[in-house]
Amino acid sequence: MRQPLALALTASIVFTASACGVKVSPTSGGAGSVILTATSIKPVQNLGLVAGLTAERILDGLNNPAGLAFASDGRLAICSAGTGRENGNGIVQIWQDGSVGDYITAFPTEYWKVGKDGAPDRFKVGPLGAAWLDDGRLAVSNAGLGDGAETILFFDGSGTAADGSASNSVGPTSDDAADKGEGNLTGFSVSPGGARIFVCGQGADAKTWVLTCDVEELELATFASADDHGIAINSPMQTLPWDDDTILVLYSGAGGVEDGLIVQWNADGTPKAQWTLPRLADPMGMARIPGTSDLAVVDNNWNLERVQSGQLGRVSLAPGGGEARVKILAHALRGPVSCTFGPDGRLYVAQLGPEFDADKGNVVAISGIQ
Repeated sequence: MRQPLALALTASIVFTASACGVKVSPTSGGAGSVILTATSIKPVQNLGLVAGLTAERILDGLNNPAGLAFASDGRLAICSAGTGRENGNGIVQIWQDGSVGDYITAFPTEYWKVGKDGAPDRFKVGPLGAAWLDDGRLAVSNAGLGDGAETILFFDGSGTAADGSASNSVGPTSDDAADKGEGNLTGFSVSPGGARIFVCGQGADAKTWVLTCDVEELELATFASADDHGIAINSPMQTLPWDDDTILVLYSGAGGVEDGLIVQWNADGTPKAQWTLPRLADPMGMARIPGTSDLAVVDNNWNLERVQSGQLGRVSLAPGGGEARVKILAHALRGPVSCTFGPDGRLYVAQLGPEFDADKGNVVAISGIQ
């Protein structure tokens, strides 16, 4: 039975890829240790940041990085598709205090677009979303399995994808012949105490689901369908608990089209308010700016042929819905796909880099957003 949202959402949630100097950091909630290797942190000066903001690149060499999630002890989990073009090496890495190590390896992967007439497959996909639970477990989407087969895996410590305890998958929910079930699970957020995870589904457009997962029963179920309520914008990308009874969901919409949307959903899966996002083409990540009711939103400006310049916007939501106020804070990000604020107050952004499928992705930390 679904837990009432009011019980699950009693506080705001933080959402939530070598060199030398090896150190060992104990894992949280499980046996074993993760060897962290020092990385080179470099200033970044070409992101088109407004005055007052600065950025550092904390990690690079990632292949199609995706979800980011901070643990309470400051460890940052980074999901990516794994280096090279071979399948089966999706990975979650841990970054902390300038050092990085492999945490969960050997995730299944797939290519989002299969090449035809000799063209190469494009956009390798592995684990896409992650969230730390209050009991120390890490939940990760097993997003390389294909629509209708994907699950959420739960880990007590480091290891391989095969070590995770899996939720169920969600099959077709409509009569659309193209509906194979839910896939490309991403945009995780967690209720206080870790009782429930909210998840964006990227299955068939006939329903456009937001899902929930009970982290004790490992039960993944549908929660709110945009299509059932006449909302035509597809591609939910990020969930965010907003108050005691509602969550916000960011919808990217069609690639390259300025049709992104934020929907506020009630506990019963009905929409309460909606906001359009002027000046943002393909918003893919959002996080609440600490101490405010504004949002940091990253705009990927999606194109399957190449990485285009993306943006970072500060979004203010008008009471009751309508057109959100968007202030552009950066205009030259490199394919941003997700973001989260760290315990240091910086905004951490995963970027595809100058080219996807090429081990050129990175994570940058932006300072000065208040």
